[in-house]
Amino acid sequence: MENNIMICGESSELKLFLQTCIIQDRPLNCDWFQISEETDPMVASLVNSANFADNFNLEMTLHPRWEQLELLVVGTPPRSFIETEGKEAKRKWVQLVINQAMANGFKGKVCFVADNDHLWVYSALRFSGLPASNIFGLGTMPLSETVARLLGTGLAIGSDPIYANVIGTRDDSFIAWSRAQIAGNSLLSVVTQDNSLFDQSKLDQITATYLDEAKLSHDIVTVLCLQRICRAIFFNHPILVPLTHEIEFAKQKIAISEPVVLSKQGVAVMTKLNLSEEETEQFVAVKQRVLAQIDELRNK
Repeated sequence: MENNIMICGESSELKLFLQTCIIQDRPLNCDWFQISEETDPMVASLVNSANFADNFNLEMTLHPRWEQLELLVVGTPPRSFIETEGKEAKRKWVQLVINQAMANGFKGKVCFVADNDHLWVYSALRFSGLPASNIFGLGTMPLSETVARLLGTGLAIGSDPIYANVIGTRDDSFIAWSRAQIAGNSLLSVVTQDNSLFDQSKLDQITATYLDEAKLSHDIVTVLCLQRICRAIFFNHPILVPLTHEIEFAKQKIAISEPVVLSKQGVAVMTKLNLSEEETEQFVAVKQRVLAQIDELRNK
């Protein structure tokens, strides 16, 4: 078994991800990246607990086997790192992880699980030398999963037959209702039927509440998304989901979250994203704001 993954960061959702991997005995070899001899007590407990799993291996390491790793999951920097680096902690954390990885033969994929992942995807691509297909962020995937579950609850059918996209960034997003489907049928066509049990007012309610709902279940939904990402990369189950990845806008490279196919080969960009006229205008506005943020990052 290979399936080599390393967790870089102390986010609560990453620790919960490890807990579920132990309980479900996922066939993964997982390292936890340490930057000092100081040990996180909860991670130490998880390492001990992983000894009871048959297929899931977990170790803490100061000296990762970078060349063997297939996936880096980069989250919020350790508390001690934040205390030392202050406001620049997140940027320097990304640089530390990526620089060490590239200096030691890393050729795998990088998934960012953190706020402003569009900035970190952009930054990592600039100084890593990895192909764009290898670097992505969780982006609006958790928001999309939340919207699908809200729709499933409203329709009393569960979320499995529902396809819904939230696009943009984690902090600047909108629901692309024109692309939403139920069992392959357009959601908007279902809403407009005279006998529909799900009308426009319910869509408006979801639009107004999905961000708050996502915050309430943030850690759990993030874990579910990471599980799907691992299945796509390690177990040949490609998925079509919105992830933060590199695109071109106004003749410049930026990163934004929109639907892509994720597989063992990494991120594959879809053909033109068909949106309604209003959604297209919203998306352009989001891209303009992202470009402004990236310009500010470049000037630091």
